[in-house]
Amino acid sequence: MGLIAALLPNPSRLFRLRAAIRGRHTVEACANWGDVIRLCDTQPVHLAIVDLFSDGSMSLEPVRQLKRRFPRLGTVAYVDAAGDRCRDLFDAGRSGIDALILANIDDDALSIAATLEHAEARGVAGLLRGTLDAYRPTARDAVLLAVTRAHETLNPDDLARRLSLSRRVLAKHLEQAELPSPQRLITWARLLVAAHLLEDPERSADNIALALHFPSGSAFRNTCQRYLHATPSEIRAGGAPWVLQQMLADSTSDDAAESDAA
Repeated sequence: MGLIAALLPNPSRLFRLRAAIRGRHTVEACANWGDVIRLCDTQPVHLAIVDLFSDGSMSLEPVRQLKRRFPRLGTVAYVDAAGDRCRDLFDAGRSGIDALILANIDDDALSIAATLEHAEARGVAGLLRGTLDAYRPTARDAVLLAVTRAHETLNPDDLARRLSLSRRVLAKHLEQAELPSPQRLITWARLLVAAHLLEDPERSADNIALALHFPSGSAFRNTCQRYLHATPSEIRAGGAPWVLQQMLADSTSDDAAESDAA
């Protein structure tokens, strides 16, 4: 069970968050930004869900502090979508907010749960950024995009299109960077996010397989064996950093052999 820091002065939003999570995580209500930072300092918080306007005007410096001190922390803004706040929310995205929940628009239980899943995946990207600094931009962006979209059913054509490249050019750039081919990269990204989720001892392999759209728990375990020669329990011990090492060592470019990422 993970721990979520919630800076949500509006009681109904805190209630909606807890209802969407349904006991899968512990939600710790925070009265101010100082409480959020102290909680992250002393407890294994994996998500912070905040009202950026909790003090009246938008606060972005606390978000920047959180991302600097806890680069793998997922951050979600839960705010009103008033028209005069559009530019503020654009700035929030550039300051490190991983996902956005708009009050009374997409804060039903299913939408909140999906948003939190995406934010967790984007939190893993913090592990990658320093490691990928030496790679050419297209290769780096391909890895980050595959990770942040791990909860979607991406295919190589989708990945290339989102990067405004042809599949052939994307494959060439990845090969030159000695990274896995597009299809393998998509599967590796899902395994990387899975490893991050497995770091939570309360998450089961079957639930993670479902969240990441593997056909079944068995398919997920088979993919773990094929790529990592390890069980989910063994991956749990090494976590996302270990899977990242294995991914960067895999430069296989044979897309034709890939069929387990469907």
